[in-house]
Amino acid sequence: MDDTTTGTTGTQEDPGASGPGRRDPLRELQSRIEAAIEEVRPKIRRALDELDARVDDAMAEIKPRAQSAMNEVRPKVDQFVADVQPRLDNLLERLQQRIDELRRDLDTRAARTRTPAGEITSGNADSGPGENPL
Repeated sequence: MDDTTTGTTGTQEDPGASGPGRRDPLRELQSRIEAAIEEVRPKIRRALDELDARVDDAMAEIKPRAQSAMNEVRPKVDQFVADVQPRLDNLLERLQQRIDELRRDLDTRAARTRTPAGEITSGNADSGPGENPL
């Protein structure tokens, strides 16, 4: 019994074998897909080129307006920075003073609690090392 759509007999044969008069449906599909891709490739390339041109035109149109807006805003930004800079400097100076005060305080506390290595303090400030407070 012949299958007229594939050109093969009803027996199970190797689908990769290509004899005279036999068509491999997978290879045929693959070649059709490749042909379709080759057919649309120039259209896609043209569409991408058109898109690039449109983007370039839009950028050329927008760039002067953006530059103008930046030039208009620049003096306001400069004035804002000039107004804020002294306040920031003052704030940073005060913070630095507080940090220095904390550092001095920590150094003072550390100096008061330092004991030589290996010496155990009794908790009684009147007794010296090796003396029994009792």
